[in-house]
Amino acid sequence: MNFLKSKKKIILILLIIVIIAGAFAIYQYTRPKEVTNYDVEFETDQEKPEDESTPSSVEEGIQIPGYESVTIPAGTTDVSVELMNPEEYNVYFEISFYLPETDETIYTSKMIQPGQHLYEITLDKAMEAGEYPLTIRYATYSADEAMTPRNGAEVNCTLIVQ
Repeated sequence: MNFLKSKKKIILILLIIVIIAGAFAIYQYTRPKEVTNYDVEFETDQEKPEDESTPSSVEEGIQIPGYESVTIPAGTTDVSVELMNPEEYNVYFEISFYLPETDETIYTSKMIQPGQHLYEITLDKAMEAGEYPLTIRYATYSADEAMTPRNGAEVNCTLIVQ
């Protein structure tokens, strides 16, 4: 009889150890992993060129700045386009230009801090004259050390290359 009680206690202890080890394994597997090998690059502050005014085709949305069209010169990668992250949103922006017809991204910014404006950007390729459908993609991240991804948005507009 004493042998059975001892055997039950050993089984109960082993069962508790297995449950604790399983819970620990689940915790380790499901907790967010810290990324240690990724250096976040931020855009540098830019001053607005004095000879250029804000394009009239820029409309500011409630949460994400919207564009009806973006006009750039043909045959060059260095273009003047105002991109901004409104100061009232406490998130970092990463903005990219995507051409849905050719399935290619022609520009991706570094992290843009709240209240920061970009006036000069460099495209990945020069565009030929014409009009192209353009999707401006906004990826947002929390403005803290964790840089947790937040909601993003896509704005469809027209890229006018002259």
